[in-house]
Amino acid sequence: MQSFNWGIIGPGSIAGKFAQAIKASTRGQIAAVASRSQTRGEEFATQYKVPKVYQDYQSLVKDTQIDIIYVATPHSFHYQQAKLCIEAGKHLLLEKPCTINAAQMTALTELAKEHKVFLQEALWSRFTPCLSQLKQQLAAGIIGDIQTIHSTIGFAFQDRPQSRLFNLALGGGALLDLGVYSITISQFLLDEHPLKIQAMGKIGPSGVDEHCLVNMQYASGRMSQFICTAHSQADNIMTIVGSRGRIVLPSCFWDVDQALVYQNNNLVMNMDIPHKINGFEYQIEASMDCIEAGRPYSELMSHADSIGVMRVMDEVRQQLGLVFDGDIEAL
Repeated sequence: MQSFNWGIIGPGSIAGKFAQAIKASTRGQIAAVASRSQTRGEEFATQYKVPKVYQDYQSLVKDTQIDIIYVATPHSFHYQQAKLCIEAGKHLLLEKPCTINAAQMTALTELAKEHKVFLQEALWSRFTPCLSQLKQQLAAGIIGDIQTIHSTIGFAFQDRPQSRLFNLALGGGALLDLGVYSITISQFLLDEHPLKIQAMGKIGPSGVDEHCLVNMQYASGRMSQFICTAHSQADNIMTIVGSRGRIVLPSCFWDVDQALVYQNNNLVMNMDIPHKINGFEYQIEASMDCIEAGRPYSELMSHADSIGVMRVMDEVRQQLGLVFDGDIEAL
């Protein structure tokens, strides 16, 4: 069994969740962390016993002992940082959303193919055992034919006005940070991308989308609807409605460890599959499996799926008139 030395770019709270999850791995360990803040980098290294700290990303990608890099910075930085890693020949797990737009992710997938490296969007919900088992149950017809999917995701971030979510230059707003979960889980369960998208929303004083309501219709005739908000505390529930029942993913639905199956309003199955650690462990192990097998990505979240999700968000942004500052959308 191959062992893997991981490097981390961006030692924030998400990277902390990653570090907690990888502790249980028998073949992966964090060997280095890179941060523009020496203090944050050293604090992270001390907390998680990381042997090397770099103050610039170039030094990390040049480290010949590093096999794969986890990019955990805000998505406004993903494209350039991912490009840096790929061109250095490093395998890559790229935090969600993978990029700012579909063109950037398309360019990265082509670059990864050219350099023959693994590139994976870290959409961790996709890798949870509960979601995979739920998809199997849906395929077996446990609630009949899927008709609609409804979800709401949101938090009252207005209590934190300095939050990155209200920073246009950092790709802020509810859609890319929160709505991405509704889109990608719907896409996974339905196995198709929407043909028709209708969006409405509210652009706040900072220029980002504070609320979005999005309707998606698919070639099969099925529909999915979601609300995402950075200005309200939502119930954070997803409901999959079928011809013979419904399935509820309780709050927080993207942390997929439970699914409640109802037929005729009676609970007939409780799929309760707690995470071994915190849910990040599954994408970590899947990434190492793929690299060992020579696969460029996991089929649980393919490059086509990542690009497809970004295309949906591109269309929603166009309908809302949401344009980000600076050159963060450039190639």
